[in-house]
Amino acid sequence: MSTPEFESFLARLYTDPEARARFLNNRIAEAQSANLTPDQIASLEHLDADALEAAAHSFTRKRQHKLQHAKRRWFPFRLK
Repeated sequence: MSTPEFESFLARLYTDPEARARFLNNRIAEAQSANLTPDQIASLEHLDADALEAAAHSFTRKRQHKLQHAKRRWFPFRLK
């Protein structure tokens, strides 16, 4: 069931608020526009919107934390 196209579509939903809003407004049309299979589209029809938003928020926080950690590793001293 999982294909690179499906994984890419999910990644967009988690990282792009506009794509997520379009999807939640019209799930089937957005999934069809991504050329997903009928089975993949069907699996997304009942995706919990609150869980999707929570996951997206969590991934955003993790990315921000990772960026902050990377900055500290490369710039361990404070610039004035």
